[in-house]
Amino acid sequence: MATPSELDHLLDVPLHFEAVLPGPTLRVGELLELAEGSLIRTGQPAGETVQVYAAGSLIGFAELAGANGHSAVRMVRFHAGRR
Repeated sequence: MATPSELDHLLDVPLHFEAVLPGPTLRVGELLELAEGSLIRTGQPAGETVQVYAAGSLIGFAELAGANGHSAVRMVRFHAGRR
């Protein structure tokens, strides 16, 4: 296993980060009826965690949050073997 100092050259490599909300299936008619301000139910109860991916790999689970007027996620659990 690599030591932390052997991994230093990787610390600045950018990774795509993604928090995924499960979405519903919409009919074309429903999609066409959407307007600014429309709410789309995710099918997931409010307060439930969302899956978080880095570079396409599941790294854990997070809660939706707000930070300084921006949407954010708060990590609540890391995927086994990731932390």
